[in-house]
Amino acid sequence: MRECYGRRYYHNGRMLDCQHFDTHLVFEGESVYEVIRVMGGTPLFLEDHLQRLHQTLLLRKERAGQSDKEITDAVRHVILANGILEGNIKIIFNFDPGHVRSSHFLVYRVEHFYPGPEMYARGVKCTLYQAERPQPTAKIFHHHLRLTIYNKLIETGMYEALLVNRHGYITEGSRSNVFFIRDNTIYTAPDTMVLPGISRGHVIRICREQSVPLKLQAVPMEDLPDMDALFLTGTSIKVLPVNIVDEHVFSPSHYLIHTLGQEYDKVIDDYIRTHKL
Repeated sequence: MRECYGRRYYHNGRMLDCQHFDTHLVFEGESVYEVIRVMGGTPLFLEDHLQRLHQTLLLRKERAGQSDKEITDAVRHVILANGILEGNIKIIFNFDPGHVRSSHFLVYRVEHFYPGPEMYARGVKCTLYQAERPQPTAKIFHHHLRLTIYNKLIETGMYEALLVNRHGYITEGSRSNVFFIRDNTIYTAPDTMVLPGISRGHVIRICREQSVPLKLQAVPMEDLPDMDALFLTGTSIKVLPVNIVDEHVFSPSHYLIHTLGQEYDKVIDDYIRTHKL
C-alpha cells in the first residue's frame, strides 16, 4: 500500500521527491504521528495537533528535535510544494530503538477518504472489535493492529470498528472517537481511556457551550441496544452519524448529531478565516 502521495515530501530539513519515499521510516521502529486535514489550503487546528504531538512524545520519553516553528514551516512547505487545497498530511517522528541518536522527522501528503453527503444523511455501518491500544492516550502507529482491523473491515463491509476493552466497555473507533446519545444526553469515554481526538475535543467544548448534557463515561457493550443514536468524530470525517453496529440499528437523524455537526462546521470555518497561510 502506498504511503506518500503528491510530488514532494519533507525529511529532516530537506524537500525530496515522493518517488523515493522510504516506507521503512514509518513502519519500522516507533512512529509518533499526527494526521492533519487541509481545507482551503489551511492545516486545520495545527496548534492542537502540535500540542498532542508533544504530549505523546512526553509519554514515550522522547522529544522533538524541531521547534514548533520548524514543524509549522515544514507543514507549509509540503502544502505549497504539492498545491494542496483539500487533503490530509501526516507528521511523523520515527525513532529507531536500536540507535539512540537515530530519529527521522517527516511531513508528507497521505491518501484521504472523506464521507460524501449520503453518508452524513444515512449514517455508516460499524462493528464491535475486541481490542485496545497499549497506551490509548498516545498517538503511536500500531501497524499490526491497524492492518488487522483494516482487513476485518474489508471482509465485513463495515466502515469502522468500535474497540471493546477487556472490561467490556466500548472505548473508541480504530481511527475515530465515538459518542453515544441516550435521553438527549451524550456519552463518550473519559480522556484516560481514549486518544484525545482533536475533533472530539471541539465537540466536547461545543456541548458545554451549548449546555448539551454530557457524561465522560464509557458505555458497556451490553448497553449498546439502549442507545438512541451514536456518531463518530475524526480528522477526515468531522461529525458522522452511525446507523448500524453489527445487528443493532440506530437513527442517523437525531437532532443532536445534526446540531453538533453544524456547530463543528462553524468552528472549522472560523479557523480557516483566521489562519490562512
